[in-house]
Amino acid sequence: MHKINYKSLIFYLFLFIFTLIESKGGGDFKIFLDASKDLFKGKNIYTEFYNISFHYYYDLFFAILIYPLSFLPLYFAKFIWISFNIFLFYKTWQLLCRWVPIEFLSKKSFFIFKVVCWLFILRFLRDNLHLCQMTISILFLSLKGIELIQKRKIYLGSLLIAIGISIKILPIVLIPYLLYRSYFKESLLIVILILFLQFTPIIFMDLDHVLFLLNERWISLNPNNSIHILDTAERSFHSLTTLLSILLVENSGDFYALPIKRNIVNVSIDKLHFTIQIVRLILIAFTLFFLKFNFFKKQEDKFISLYELSYIFILVPLIFPHQQHYAFYFLFPSIVYLSFYWTHYFDKLGNNKKNFKFYFFITYIVILYFLTNCHLILGTFNEYYDHFKVLTYGVLLFIPILAFSTPKKLNLQKLN
Repeated sequence: MHKINYKSLIFYLFLFIFTLIESKGGGDFKIFLDASKDLFKGKNIYTEFYNISFHYYYDLFFAILIYPLSFLPLYFAKFIWISFNIFLFYKTWQLLCRWVPIEFLSKKSFFIFKVVCWLFILRFLRDNLHLCQMTISILFLSLKGIELIQKRKIYLGSLLIAIGISIKILPIVLIPYLLYRSYFKESLLIVILILFLQFTPIIFMDLDHVLFLLNERWISLNPNNSIHILDTAERSFHSLTTLLSILLVENSGDFYALPIKRNIVNVSIDKLHFTIQIVRLILIAFTLFFLKFNFFKKQEDKFISLYELSYIFILVPLIFPHQQHYAFYFLFPSIVYLSFYWTHYFDKLGNNKKNFKFYFFITYIVILYFLTNCHLILGTFNEYYDHFKVLTYGVLLFIPILAFSTPKKLNLQKLN
């Protein structure tokens, strides 16, 4: 007879109960389903308001994809969606663990590595599941696509990335990365597949209406729109555009701002726009540091690929406007990389742990954790965290520690 694994049984029971509870209410998933139904009614889903005051921003392909769920009661549709995203989170975790050489960790260190990863990602995982967002799916499609392309399964890998970009524009940063890594054929294929996915709705509606809706979506996503420059329509927005807006403009249009000063100067909208673009370009240019200026050379080492992609995915919620808390789930690759790096580093120190570097980085990591998880740790002051954009500062602090923690410095040595 097989022994019953009570720990696994309890864990799966907890997940089931959690999913049952989170399936209550509408959340953002109701926006997706209502937009999907409106699409087939011939409405302009990019100007309609959902859940009173929210817009639909995803593509037509996704609206068609989830249309069958609109025939189910909302509770059951949400249950299926949350369960699916829990599965994708698990598959993403497995994938990222394949990209770090966990065989170099002792049993104790591997346990610490897992605990640190889960502590850092738990808040963002919960946010995405609670709001039924797409970030879990988008990150999985992106990472799995890269993995398949590196395994020479270019058609399936390119399709997964194309689906991610088509649904939500954020993973478009992978195209210049693939070009830089000499995946020219794959990059072209991704672009072709994106165009194909954009026009799949012509199966169900006439071409003129599809073209009209595609243009409407572009209008809503255009980063040069004034609403995306002063990116402060909601207190929970976090990105470079939001942070620079509240620091550089006295009246940034944030109706939910607390009566506490936070701007350091007061510039015009034109100067703000120019500053945002310059800061974006600086952060994008800094990608070359992580890619080591190895132009048009394929990267076969998964650990180094993870290092490169960690920075690229940190950039995603920073450089794109209109980002909510859940978008910082894109920190997952960098969380896994840094957790492995420092767990292995401290493991190698052994009895020599009590040095300045040890205490400095333990302190740094604790600060990182608080800044990115303060909503979870001490939610009483959430309005203050959002007012000062504490999360954005925390994410920016990921960059220097990631830049310092290069794969070359780690000098991997297998431990008993």
